[in-house]
Amino acid sequence: MTSSSEQIVARESAGGGISRRTVVNAAAWSVPVIAAAVAVPLAAASTSQASIAALVGSTITANSSSGAASGEFATSGMRISNVSGEWSTGVLTAAYRLQGPWATASLSKPDGSPFVQGETIVHGGTAWTVTMILADSDGTWEVHFSGAPVTVTADITISMPSAIYSGTFSPGIPSTRNPILATVSVAAAAVNSGDGAASSASYPV
Repeated sequence: MTSSSEQIVARESAGGGISRRTVVNAAAWSVPVIAAAVAVPLAAASTSQASIAALVGSTITANSSSGAASGEFATSGMRISNVSGEWSTGVLTAAYRLQGPWATASLSKPDGSPFVQGETIVHGGTAWTVTMILADSDGTWEVHFSGAPVTVTADITISMPSAIYSGTFSPGIPSTRNPILATVSVAAAAVNSGDGAASSASYPV
């Protein structure tokens, strides 16, 4: 069966114009050129210029004499800027970490209940799954999350699930060179080739 484009070529050839072989060859060369012309602007308008920043949303409250500290991750998340066009962020990843000379520490939900590996928490319109929980593995306490991709059309702030934390440290041990830290780390698979960003609150500042 002859396609509609082949029928048109055949009629032109019969009329003594350009041969069918010449037209078909020209069409074969023109298709990749058109595809390339469309693909390049889409790539340029997607994520090549987008950037990501971590929002720590935390302040540590500490008592130097008793060696106790606490805080919350209330407005933590990521800020994606320099957005052009419409595209997906790709899979989101994020983590809360307590680092430094903590002696004991814990990370939990705002109501005090523990995070559970595998559970899904919808926060700020984004579905986050708890992918890993680490406790005192070489001096760190961590909760890791994976978030569903978000369709982006403008600069956007994506919020993480809220959390609270508390712990103890040896009085006099934390210093500005070796502080106790509450860190937020974030990344999006389609931003900066998946490279992430981090921000932290510290005591002492």
